[in-house]
Amino acid sequence: MQVAALGLPPAHLPPPPPYRKPVLVTTYSHLPDRRLVSGDASMAYFRPGGAPPGADLTYGFSERIERDEALEEHLDGMCWALRGGGERRGGVVSWRGMMTRIMTAPFEDREGWEMSALALDGSVYLEQYENKDNVQYSYRAKDNAQWELQSYMGYAYEAYATLPEAEEGPEGWSGTVNTNVQWCNVVRSAIGEVPLFLGGEVDCVRAPVGEPNPGLDATVELKTNKVIDSERADAIFLKKLLKHWAQSFLLGVPTVDVGFRTDSGILVSRHEFDTATIPAIAARGGARWDPAPCLHFLHAVLSMLVREVLPTDPMATGAAEGTDGLPPAHLFRLRFTPRRGIELVSLGQVAHEPGKRWGGILPADYVAWRLGQQER
Repeated sequence: MQVAALGLPPAHLPPPPPYRKPVLVTTYSHLPDRRLVSGDASMAYFRPGGAPPGADLTYGFSERIERDEALEEHLDGMCWALRGGGERRGGVVSWRGMMTRIMTAPFEDREGWEMSALALDGSVYLEQYENKDNVQYSYRAKDNAQWELQSYMGYAYEAYATLPEAEEGPEGWSGTVNTNVQWCNVVRSAIGEVPLFLGGEVDCVRAPVGEPNPGLDATVELKTNKVIDSERADAIFLKKLLKHWAQSFLLGVPTVDVGFRTDSGILVSRHEFDTATIPAIAARGGARWDPAPCLHFLHAVLSMLVREVLPTDPMATGAAEGTDGLPPAHLFRLRFTPRRGIELVSLGQVAHEPGKRWGGILPADYVAWRLGQQER
């Protein structure tokens, strides 16, 4: 049942609601075997001068170690980190990637998406919903060698742009690509009156190797792009800058380092962008996006979620507990259709099955902690 809908914002808008500068709450790391540990064990250090020109971004492709994509992790890392820190303040809890999708939706004309939402203990939890009937999902799920190589080049750029633990391989190479390894930041922010807890992977920090975490102001996002050799390529890059800006802006990352490569994966040059100046750079280049509609739309969507989803919080409704002590979850689906807008659909209550996730999203032990049934 549809409970709310939003059209895309108009082109001309008043100043957007303010986005509060993110504050770091905690960090956690995924180790090479994908285990979770608190802190900065997987934090990488940016190489002074960046990745060397001439670097081969296909190097090491056959030796790469990839994370098991079939592993369903949902919001587990965020929940684990919040529980470990005893963080119980309310807000919208999600990954940076979900907020990026919502923010950039006013200028997305091709790819739709769906997200799942539910409420618990004064917060709305939002995660991606993969519709396996979707043609695009089916295509991406196939073994596409060319797509895998293109994706790998981004990871290889990170390996060249960060400092190694030991000098091995070609100049600047910091070691075999292992996509299990991630360093994640959890930040608290707000847009307008809507508080946010966002988690996201951060590529590296600008600091001497071995120094402790220098904070958000020293973080760097790493990206790759084909060499810009035509007006069409320039237009494509200007559009990509929207996503680059949104991702870094949301998490408080001040610098985006972009490596420009050939089709065959040879690094030609690199350029550092100040996140705060990316919208102006894009505007001067003739880009058709603007941050104001993005921020207005993010605020409108999150306000809708708080208004419609939060009242179904079982701690507010007094929903009866099941046989395992957990109440049912009330599940919602958020759907975006390009050039049209967003609808929020209520899927109703979902009884908890022992041994499974609450609402299909949250770990049961995390829910029990939020309900006061377990210690931290």
